[in-house]
This record gives sequence, structure tokens and C-alpha cells, in this order.
Amino acid sequence: MAHLLDTLDDEVPLTYGQFMLRGVSGLQGVDTRVHMAELDRQIYLYASAEHSRVRVEVWDGPPPPWEGHGKLVADARCVAETGVVAVTPYMFAGSGRSVLIGPAFFEYGLHLYAHNAERLLRFWPIRDVFDPALHLRPDGLDGDAKPVETVEARSSLHDWVSTRVLGSAEAPLPPAAPKAEEEWPLDHEHEVRLAELLGDLRQRLMTRPPTWLLDTDEGNRSRYLNELRSSVAMARRLNPDGLPTIQLSFGELVERPHPGLSYRLWQWRPIASPAAGPVPAVPLAADLASPEREAAPYAAVAASPEPRTAPHPGGPASPGPQPTPYAAGPAAPDPQMTPFAAGPASPERQTTSYAAGPSSHERQTTSYAAGPAAHEPVALAEHEQAAPGSAPERRPAPETLTAEREVRALDALRRRQLVTGIVTVLREENGVVEVRDALPAEVARVLAAERAWALD
Repeated sequence: MAHLLDTLDDEVPLTYGQFMLRGVSGLQGVDTRVHMAELDRQIYLYASAEHSRVRVEVWDGPPPPWEGHGKLVADARCVAETGVVAVTPYMFAGSGRSVLIGPAFFEYGLHLYAHNAERLLRFWPIRDVFDPALHLRPDGLDGDAKPVETVEARSSLHDWVSTRVLGSAEAPLPPAAPKAEEEWPLDHEHEVRLAELLGDLRQRLMTRPPTWLLDTDEGNRSRYLNELRSSVAMARRLNPDGLPTIQLSFGELVERPHPGLSYRLWQWRPIASPAAGPVPAVPLAADLASPEREAAPYAAVAASPEPRTAPHPGGPASPGPQPTPYAAGPAAPDPQMTPFAAGPASPERQTTSYAAGPSSHERQTTSYAAGPAAHEPVALAEHEQAAPGSAPERRPAPETLTAEREVRALDALRRRQLVTGIVTVLREENGVVEVRDALPAEVARVLAAERAWALD
């Protein structure tokens, strides 16, 4: 039985009787141009009115027949470019609303229903069609260049958290703690007005609230709020277990940071001081700890019958809440939690601490490391209170940038190390990008593309 995962409702002004469907291409199965057509990798929809009310539905399988007004006018297939879909006017700015239909580079089924000027589009995933020679082609290469080899990296639907049925009763993740006042130096009047305007979104901002929202016209203000709300909702679906996230400047990812896509990230990170003393290593999840993980083909990973779970940042011994496995049911609702949250599982903002580097310049590689190394700073749990005269119990702070982690270089004089790992983009806001460590299916695509386009 198919489940409805998400919806998008929008109203689009029409120009010359048409508007655009963005985020998918490769349209097949449409015989006439009466209601929908593709031209130069852009899909157009047609209607005879000034405005069209459009509803987009996201399903995890072929949906049941539509029982409302309208008839089925197209039974088509298409390929998702990034997994994010929006309907926009032909010649004007859109509303800013968008929705995640599932993994990028999947083939999707598409049903189009029409009733007067109303349109209903239903998407559901069919199969993984990722081709590293096409979909992760390096920038700057000649159009006739061929990859060294073609590497298969096919996945199944259950490998992707964006296809998980969250359920209406599932409580959203708690919002991150608000920024301190000194980080956002706004006067009291502006702060109060912005808080009223942003509502529950105020706690989800990664950057300073733009003061131009107070003075711009209603169209620009509504577009910004729609973009923000859509990005927060997509980030929640891309990180339903509340795995630790890191925030980057736009320039740290060379590629355009599309939500749902995975890239290799390079960062100079400080080497922690050994004064904190060693901490016990955190065991790895059994299905991710194999030393042959990097060399194993993706088929071996996808063949596992068990649902895949990402390692919890605190390890099995952590007193904090454990993440929900991919196949787990919805959690109990909590009236204290606000909707559209996509932050870490703790109500306090996670503090990133970095593992100490190796003692030599030899390349170190760890696949899916789940805990900090020795000498890494540790954090005291919020609920832990040290007894008088005793040392508090300490636990490792959550680590990030661990998927296919490699320490490539050490800079001893500046006390830093060059670390690389594979991350998945959750959202982007005013030049700041939020990412989490990539999961197995996401890592497999990046590794396949790196092998396909390896330098001679």
C-alpha cells in the first residue's frame, strides 16, 4: 500500500497559458502537448486561465486512483535532477515553495490530473538511475570527455531516509537553541518585529535575520518565508534521526549546495590540545565498522536485509536518546516541540569538537568513524550533576565529518589538520550551508563518481 509522504499547494500565475515544473527532466510517456510537454530539458504545463491552482503529492509507491474532480491526462515518467520540485510562473518569480519528492537521480512516475485550471501532480519513485559519468560529471571537462570506467552504484528505495514515512503523529525534532544576542546585534524594536514576523521559524535560522524583511513589499516577504519554511521541512526529511550537523560558508562547497546531494568536503580543522586526557573509544555500528567498507562494492552494502542505521554520535553508552532506525515507527508527539524543525536531537545546539590528528604525515583513512579519537575534548551531559568533591562523568562530544574520513595533511605549527569526508546538504540560507555526514547509499554515489573520473 502506498503512503503519502508530503504535499505542496501553490497558486501559479499563467503567461501565454503556461507555467513551469522545475526539478525534473527526461519526460517520457506524454504523447500530446495539450497539458504537458518538455522543451530543452524544461517541462511546461498548460492551462486556459490567468492562474492555476496546483497541488503536488509525494508518494512512496504507485498511488491509488484520484477520487476527486478531474481526470488523468498524463501517465508519464521523469528523472529527478536534485530531488527538489517546484512549480513556477513562466516569466515571473515564483512563490518560493518547493518540496522534496525523494532521492536525486531516481526515475519517478508522474500522474497529472486536470480539472478546469486546477492541476494535481503525483510523484512516486520507480528506480535508481544514477550514472556517475552523467550525474556527477566534474566541472570544466570537455563535453566529449569519457570517464576512466563506469562504476555501478545502484541503490534500493529503503536505503534513502527521504522516503521514510514520518506519519502525522510523529513529533518533529526540537528546535536548536536561539543565537545569543551578541551574535545577532539587533535593537529591541527590530528583534520584536522580526520575531512576530518569523514566528516558529525564528528558532530555525542559521544566520542573522534579514532586516530588509521589515521594509520590503508583501510579495518579497512571503517568498522569503516560503523558501525558509520549505528548506526547513526538507532538512527535517533529509535528517529525520537528528544526526549532528555542521554549518559551512557557501564557499567551502565548490559545487552548488543543492539539498539532498552529497559531496566530498575538505576542511582545515584545529588539532585539540591533549590536556583534556584520553577518553575511551566509542564502538562502531556493526554494519559500518568493517575495514573493507571502502573497497567493497555498493552491491554488498545494498544486499543487507536489515534496515540501515547511522551510528549515534554519542555511541551505545551515551545516556542521551538514541536515533530512530530507518524502519522504526513514529515517535510520540510532544506539545513542546515546534513544527518544521531539522536540528540535532538535543534541544541545545550541538558543539562540534575535532579529533586529534595522527602523529605522522602518513595518510589515515577511516570509513564511517563514529567517535572522537583520544585527547579529544569531551562534553558533560546536561542532566549529569557532579557530586561534591568528585570528578564529573565525561562523555565524548559528537563528531562530524566521519563518512569516508581521511586526514590528508598536518600543519604542526598552526596546530591544524586537513580533513576530508563526504557530507550531504540539508539546506542553504543566506550563504550558510547545513550538512550532515553522508549515509551509505549517498557515500556510494560519490565514491563511484570518484572512481569513474579518477585522474590518470
